[in-house]
This record gives sequence, structure tokens and C-alpha cells, in this order.
Amino acid sequence: MNLNFYLIFLLLILFNLALLKKFDLLTKFINVYDSPDLLRKRHKKSTPVVGGFVIYINLLFILLIDFFFSQFILSDLFNRFEFISFFLIFSFFFILGFYDDKYLLTASLKLFISTILLFVLLNFNSQLVLDNLFFTSFKANIFLSEFGLIVTIISILLFQNSINMFDGSNLQFANFSLICTFFLLIKSNFNPFFLFLTIPFIFYWYLNKNKYSFLGDGGALSLSFFFSIFFIKFYKINLVSNSEDIIVLMLVPGFDMFRLFVLRILNKKNPFSADENHIHHILFRIFKNNGLVQLVILLMSIFSIIIYYISDNLIYSILFLIIIFTYLAKKDKIKNL
Repeated sequence: MNLNFYLIFLLLILFNLALLKKFDLLTKFINVYDSPDLLRKRHKKSTPVVGGFVIYINLLFILLIDFFFSQFILSDLFNRFEFISFFLIFSFFFILGFYDDKYLLTASLKLFISTILLFVLLNFNSQLVLDNLFFTSFKANIFLSEFGLIVTIISILLFQNSINMFDGSNLQFANFSLICTFFLLIKSNFNPFFLFLTIPFIFYWYLNKNKYSFLGDGGALSLSFFFSIFFIKFYKINLVSNSEDIIVLMLVPGFDMFRLFVLRILNKKNPFSADENHIHHILFRIFKNNGLVQLVILLMSIFSIIIYYISDNLIYSILFLIIIFTYLAKKDKIKNL
């Protein structure tokens, strides 16, 4: 680590402390709040939706101080055109989600705009399009050829939707984002960018834990896209050689989304309709304590990852989650009889 690293690290900490000191001013400037409705939104007071904005301006700050004090810290991963186009689309996703937080967009319109944004990015950056999917558990290597673009777009859209559904309770996305960041940090051989990235996520974790801020769609849409592109890039340049290493990170939110889609379709409902059958709803009805809810969800993620790496087989992690989800659903049903 050179002197520039410590300087950037210190500046980033000071920047977030300044944001905290002026947090009331920031929330008034953004002026987007999530108000309780006593139905699905049961928090006690209107809460600022600035989590996504806080992380977004942190990323801008990292890039600006990196430009003035260091070389391009992501040069091992992206060329400048790739990264600039990636960051532009990331910014558009943030704006799309922020607009949705403020004015409410239909799910179909968001899906349409998201698809267009992804098509534009991937059409001009073939290095971000998946060529194949390698699964060690199934001893299969699926070559996508001309279907690579559509599979990549669908994969990112599914991940975005799963995160949007998963971000429903304090600390839920904050914990998940830290897991993803630590994964990228380790796989990148401790690239300074991911060390810097831990600071805004820890800052958001603090805000969210103390109910000062929610993430919002601006954060959920942009950050799920952000992680998706880095996962794909790591896979494409062989920092991750097995697609299951990435899938296992997404297993809990992905499994919950798949379960909800199936339940809604079986009940002849729109798969994108809102309900109270998410994993955090089930756990809260059982434990009545969000701290315990988030601990259980975090442990579900951690144990599914541990099981995968010990067994070198994703199937065992999937079976583990099937057992846990089934048990919790039955316990919730019995408790509410």
C-alpha cells in the first residue's frame, strides 16, 4: 500500500463523517421519504430514502480522488471506455430508481427501461457479455454463443428484481452488500477499490441500522447492476473460474424470489405484485424482532456459502436452503393458525 492509498482512505472516511454531520441537510435536499402505511410499511415514522444516493456520491468521490492522486485503480479489470460506459449506465439506473422512489413507476416500465439500458451497454461492450456458464456441480460447461447477450441481460434483470424484493427490512441489503464486497475484495487480490468500497457500505449499514435511512429503488437498481457487472467481469477474466462461486452469493435472495414467483403464479396473482410472504416477513412473524430476523438471514447466506466451499457442490447449499425455507414456512403457518 502506497501513500496515496492511505490518503484516499482517510479522505473517504472524512467525507462520510462530513455527510453524517450534515445528514439532516442532505435529507432535506433529497426530499424523498418512505412513509408508514400500517399495512406493508410498518416503520413508525417517515424515513429518508437516501441510502442509494450516499453510496452513489461515495463512488463518484472515490473515482475523483483516484483520478487526482493515483492511477486508474481498476485498470486490471476495465479499459477506460468499458468503465466510463459502465458508470454512465450505473448512473442512469440510479436516476431511474430515484425517480421511481419519488414519483412511482410501474414495474413494467422499469423493466422496459432497464432492458434498454442493459442492451445499450452490452451491445457496445462485448467483453461484458457471458460466453459460457461453467457448473462444477453438474460437470457442465454451457456455451451460449449467439444467446450470450440475451442470457446476460436476463441474468442481470433477475438479479436486480431479486435484490429489489430482498431489500425489505433494515440491514438486509446492507449485510448482503458487505458479503458481495468482501468476495470481490478477496477475488481481486485486495484491489484498493474494493477496500475503499467497504467504507460507504459500512456507513450505509450504520444509517440503516439506526433507521436514519432506507436504500430505496435508486440504490437497489443501481447497486444490483453494479455487483452484476463486476461478477460478470471477474468471471470473464478468470478471477472467478466457476459460475457457481457467484451463484452461491445470490442464492438466498434468488431462492426467495423464485419461491415468491411460484406462490404468486399458483395463486393466480401477478408475480411482481407485493405481498407479505418474503423471507423477512415470515421471520418477523416468528421472532417479532428485526435483529434476530437479520441474523437468521445472514447466517442462511453464510452457511450456504460455507457448505458450498466445503462440499464443492452447489446442490448441497440448495438443499440446505430448501430445508430451512420449508421449515420456516411451516412454523409461520402453525404460528398463525
